[in-house]
Amino acid sequence: MLNDLQLNSILEDFDVAYWKINLLTKEISWSDHFNSLIGKPEAGQDKFEYFLDNVLHHDYRYDFREHFEALITRQKPFSAEVRLKLENGKYRWFECRNLKSREKGLADSAVLLFINIHQAKRDQYTIEENFFYYHETAEMTSTGGWYLDVTTGSVYWDNVTKKILDCPIDYEPNPEDKLRFYAPDHHEVVENMFKKCSKFGIPFKVEIKMRTLHNREFWVRSTGKPVYNDDQEIIGIRGVYQDIDEQKTNELNLQNSLDIIATQNSRLFNLAHIISHQLRSHSSNLSLVSQLLGEAHPGEDQSDLLSNVGEISGNLEEAIKHLNEIVTRQNILKKEPQTIRFKDALDRVIASTSSLIKRENAEIIAEFDKLNEISYISEYLESILLNLLTNAIKYKHKGRRPVIYIQTYKQNGDAYLEISDNGMGIDLDENKDKMFGMYKTFHRHPEANGIGLFITKNQVETMGGSISVTSTVNIGTTFKIKF
Repeated sequence: MLNDLQLNSILEDFDVAYWKINLLTKEISWSDHFNSLIGKPEAGQDKFEYFLDNVLHHDYRYDFREHFEALITRQKPFSAEVRLKLENGKYRWFECRNLKSREKGLADSAVLLFINIHQAKRDQYTIEENFFYYHETAEMTSTGGWYLDVTTGSVYWDNVTKKILDCPIDYEPNPEDKLRFYAPDHHEVVENMFKKCSKFGIPFKVEIKMRTLHNREFWVRSTGKPVYNDDQEIIGIRGVYQDIDEQKTNELNLQNSLDIIATQNSRLFNLAHIISHQLRSHSSNLSLVSQLLGEAHPGEDQSDLLSNVGEISGNLEEAIKHLNEIVTRQNILKKEPQTIRFKDALDRVIASTSSLIKRENAEIIAEFDKLNEISYISEYLESILLNLLTNAIKYKHKGRRPVIYIQTYKQNGDAYLEISDNGMGIDLDENKDKMFGMYKTFHRHPEANGIGLFITKNQVETMGGSISVTSTVNIGTTFKIKF
């Protein structure tokens, strides 16, 4: 067994106090450091009882006495975490364990170490407290975390995610069954968003339909971001699911009603604008001729003016006829749609913007294998691609090269075009209502004029489609066009 000098030499550089116990006489001696921590008992006072009554927190007294008796009578190992009251009156955490002797069967004394672990214990409590708040917040908002290892394909869900998906706590997701928990009509969307994130580092924030273990479909908001290693290689995707089924269902019902009202209002506004524009010019001409007739000399001058009245009247009749056709047909297209290959349209746009693409070192990735052509007006399609592509490059993020991912696909019988970028992003909370308005801009860019998105939206809607946008500031933007 180590003598006191050796023991003090070993422990002198550590915040470790100790007891030395004579196993024959049961006498206990305290190290100087232990005395300095808790103070000395009065002369003649039993140290062990003083320790139990005045130093050790009462929650640990019974167990400590039991372990101590087992140590000095049967040489059983002693290991416990306890709270001791220091001389300043404050409690601190200590790990208490015996120092094992190498001289088996011959030891006549034992050493009980008291190692200060107060800071480590406080850190542990802080972590546990933070985890508690995280867990409670996740439960209250129905938000669960997940992680996908892109190398092995293995998936991790936290307990809230398992609860959202009606899975037992011990359920482990099978990598081979990766689409099992997504609604069938959203499989392509899910595969695309994970592919873009794992291959190109494009994050996503989408609202999709998932399925529980018992096949109940519901809406979630899914967010995912790439995880990089030290070599800046993508090794995983980390994200969250939030159950938004009730809100989404109400939102869809409300949006349906609003869309009907907005469409009707838009048509009325456009019709009023056209009528005002068309009729104003004819009424102005009639007013002018009427004024000239009052000032003209009888004879040839009036005859010429009267012929003008006849011409203006004919034009007015023709205009009213056209307006009647607009009201009846709601829209008139001057060109008939034709079959256009997306690749051909994009190639023409890239050729016309090659200097901008080279200047900004932009990378354009296009995948048209799931839908390679469409019946459309070629000028409209090229204009849509041009506006969205140049916007993605102009509003790039200063810290990275622009990457634009373009894809087409079919979902539920409808054709879609998506253009995603890793640029500056748009604050939709602030700008969503004016997103596609005329002369509306969202960044202080010298070339921003607020016309491009307005024209794009009108072209898409003229062809009977719709356009939507999702975006996160400093992350990127995705425009989705339904043809």
